[in-house]
Amino acid sequence: MGTLKGSPNINTGIAANNDKDLVELAGLHAYTYPLFESVLQVNNTDYTVIDTRYEDPTGLDAMTVVNMETEEISIIYVGTDASGKYGNKDILTDAQLLSDLTPAQLAAARSYYTEMNQKFNQVGGVKSIAGNSLGGGLVGAVAVENPEVNAVTLNPALLPEGMVDPNQTYDNITNYFSSYDVLTQTLIALDLHGRIPGKQYEIFNGIPEFSKLATNHTGYLRNEDGSQFYVIGEVGKPGYGRIYIDADAHIVSSIWTGIPLYGGHSERIEINKENLDILASSLQSHVTERLNLAHEYLGNSVAIVEDEGNRFYERLNRLQNTFEDLFENIISEPLFLGITAISNRLTAEIDHLISLLNIAESHSKSLNYILNSPPAELLEHIFRTNVSVESLFAELRNQLYELRSNIQNISRGIINIVSDKIPELFRGGKDAWYDAIVGELNAHYGIVNGNRDKLLSHISEFQKQVQDVAANFQMRDQSLGQSIKSKSTHSDSISVQGTNTYKLEDSPYMELRMKIKEFQMDTAYTAFTASTQALLFPLLEKGQLLTFAVESTLEILSSSIKGAANFALSYTIPGKLISLFSDFDDKIRNSIANALEPLDELAATIEGVRKGLGRLIVEYPTLLNNFRPYVETAIFDNSGYFNVHLYNLASIAILREMEMLFDDVVYQLGNHKAEAIDALCEVSKKVKSNMGILYEQVDRGTIN
Repeated sequence: MGTLKGSPNINTGIAANNDKDLVELAGLHAYTYPLFESVLQVNNTDYTVIDTRYEDPTGLDAMTVVNMETEEISIIYVGTDASGKYGNKDILTDAQLLSDLTPAQLAAARSYYTEMNQKFNQVGGVKSIAGNSLGGGLVGAVAVENPEVNAVTLNPALLPEGMVDPNQTYDNITNYFSSYDVLTQTLIALDLHGRIPGKQYEIFNGIPEFSKLATNHTGYLRNEDGSQFYVIGEVGKPGYGRIYIDADAHIVSSIWTGIPLYGGHSERIEINKENLDILASSLQSHVTERLNLAHEYLGNSVAIVEDEGNRFYERLNRLQNTFEDLFENIISEPLFLGITAISNRLTAEIDHLISLLNIAESHSKSLNYILNSPPAELLEHIFRTNVSVESLFAELRNQLYELRSNIQNISRGIINIVSDKIPELFRGGKDAWYDAIVGELNAHYGIVNGNRDKLLSHISEFQKQVQDVAANFQMRDQSLGQSIKSKSTHSDSISVQGTNTYKLEDSPYMELRMKIKEFQMDTAYTAFTASTQALLFPLLEKGQLLTFAVESTLEILSSSIKGAANFALSYTIPGKLISLFSDFDDKIRNSIANALEPLDELAATIEGVRKGLGRLIVEYPTLLNNFRPYVETAIFDNSGYFNVHLYNLASIAILREMEMLFDDVVYQLGNHKAEAIDALCEVSKKVKSNMGILYEQVDRGTIN
């Protein structure tokens, strides 16, 4: 059995068979079904399997182990294992726990306890029982009937209705609920946790991710190499690291006794040199190393934030390009491709339309020439007419010029959005940073990092003071003893590390916690939506009106040209004669056709432009909806932001645990007559206070 690779230093120098060991045995080793005489190493203590009960027809799986240091015997019940030979019985038992029946597996668990207790009666019997999930339910069923046995569970199942006496406290049972365990959190939400007997304490292990539900429940990974951490981020990228999740590492217990501190302070101890040495040693190793781990998590958060800051222009440019692509493709109209630039296809097309108009005008002039030149040999001086459309061509030309100018203004508007409005999406925060989220986080972490260093220095100084006081206790005692023996005056020289002031800096940042991103998105995007619509819509609507005007003028122009022919050839007697005896009418019709052909092309194009502008007006809100997720990622990468949240959660879990630990240190150093201990107590209070300040500041870097 390999050594568990859990989080560094979990204070293993405490009493054996403690809750930490039992939780690890229940949440990890029990599920591996170790064979008889297997040796399990748990927090540097060997446990030997001395009995197993696997494949019981009721679904019961359990093992009995002996602590090789204390020789205490424990039973570890296995939780639900649907893949086991009688796994269906586990499922059935889980369901029956919701009723008032006593499942056969619970009865089997009790029988197994009685059997093992009798079997090992000569060596003290079974001292402890433990289990996770269904195994925790089995533990509860055994422990309510056997108050003399110490029972520890991790995320236990509830007991059947009526099995727990609400008037009893069941002080022999301790239940640990993981922060992100679905089972126990659901039982609490349904107010069913009263059917879990004993004390109930929350421990802060795990990761709030859906994919981690199973391991959040068991409290351990089952990797072959024994590793107990999740890998966060990508190899080689800033913020790549580990978050340790082993449940036992998050159980806070007394520095001196190993007793979990969730029920209050540990039993009062004597503050002597030995216990001061233990405190100094724990401060130097356990406390400092746990805080260093918390700061490692914090360092990964900082690395992610700094990387985002370094990539600001990359994120901005990517977002600008995305907006341009979305805009150009919003209506799937080839004419509008490139409209995000001043020189675009649509502007060139309007120039082409103007050239078509010139051609049409030229043909119109030719038509007038023909109309004014009827065959002289037949109707000299009888028929003369003219198509008067010069003013219409002039009006149409002006309208097209105005439309082209409007299209260019639309392009300028889009360019303005890209160059000015999109950068504004990033701006904001406490100090109006150009990169709001990064700026706020960086400013906050600048203060937090400074405070972290102060706290470590404070603890280091406190550790030296404890060490010095312990040493002086011994030296003074020895000196007094020698003085008494030799009848000489003893040396009164005392050297103790002095006390410095470590005042942590307040942070005015992250008042919205990690909701600053949500806030930035909402406020900045609302402003972006309003300002860009105000900028674009008038231009688009004006363009649409201009196309209507062009179409109207075109219609009048076409009618005028067609009407002239009718007037010349159909409504006059000379005209009809001409059509009978010459090809004059063919010339007129050909000329009209030549004049109308470019106008028809112009009309078709303008219709396309009008529809395109109309669709831009209609589809722009859709573009904004489609654009928003890109903005959310650009102002701070979503996965990176979540990883910052995870690292900070892991960091505050440790800070919260260390604050709890120091609360006990303060208690133990308090109310002593020795002034030196009182002084140490005052320093420990300040350390605890600073730990609380840092905890609160790091907590601001979480989403919840």
